[in-house]
Amino acid sequence: MRKFITATFLIGLLLVASSLAFGQESTEEAIRNRVKQYEAASNAGITDSMAAIYAINGTHTFANGITLHGRVEIANGLKEQYAGMLKGTRMEITPLHIRSLSTEIAVEEASFVLSGLKGAGGVDLPPVNGFCLVVYQKEGDQWYIAAAQCMVPPQPPQDK
Repeated sequence: MRKFITATFLIGLLLVASSLAFGQESTEEAIRNRVKQYEAASNAGITDSMAAIYAINGTHTFANGITLHGRVEIANGLKEQYAGMLKGTRMEITPLHIRSLSTEIAVEEASFVLSGLKGAGGVDLPPVNGFCLVVYQKEGDQWYIAAAQCMVPPQPPQDK
């Protein structure tokens, strides 16, 4: 009888644990959803929504070398950039690899394509391709960008 009670308890515990696991979004799914939110906000030029994805004390180093510290500074920097050189641009972000370092920290490696940039006189510029390494931290049930560092690889030399 004791073995039966123990086995019943263990089976019940497994069922509860598995139902909790299946009812929750995986870390990778949650971060992919955050990337989609960021991409959609970027393409709509909604900088406040973009900034809300950063942790309060998060940082972002852009491909041009500018580093912004904290959600407020990031929000102000994004507003400035999207009122200027990034106005009307389109961002495509492709997560390449997402891995959990703990239950509250994850890392994403992603590529991006930024199109719609304009040069002097409104001339269309070619799309910019780059990469980002993003560290996420979980607060409550939401993932926030703790640090993002993006870069654009140098172009290979042109044959003359």
